[in-house]
Amino acid sequence: MQRGVGLVIAALTILFCGCASHSSSQSRAAKRADEDAARLTASKWLKLVDDGDYEEAFEWEAQDFRMSRTQKQFVRYMQARRQPFGHTLSRKFIGAASIQKLVGLPDGNYESIIFKTVFEHKSATAERVILVKQPVGWRVIDYRLY
Repeated sequence: MQRGVGLVIAALTILFCGCASHSSSQSRAAKRADEDAARLTASKWLKLVDDGDYEEAFEWEAQDFRMSRTQKQFVRYMQARRQPFGHTLSRKFIGAASIQKLVGLPDGNYESIIFKTVFEHKSATAERVILVKQPVGWRVIDYRLY
């Protein structure tokens, strides 16, 4: 009887551990899929910015964050901030970080994507694109050059 109970406990332990490791690998896989999707969106958005298509880049911004400025304001900002650097000569993915909390923003599913970029009129610099996951997909909420 004790041997039977011991076998049942051992079987349940193995089953539980297997399920726990399976769920953690699923969460790692889901995290990786989120990072890849956010990185792809950031790259597409940066291509629009590289091409000077600031109007379309504005459309890729998160709807609730667009309320803080108009499309014309965004275009003027990008023309003043990004255009002087000239053409993009190279861009290399450096890393990504999943973030749940950002100062001044509601808790959410954010990704910070960092690239090392060389421009025609600027030496190597870091570009950071922060995105938020929304029902329609990943949307840009912030862009910085360092």
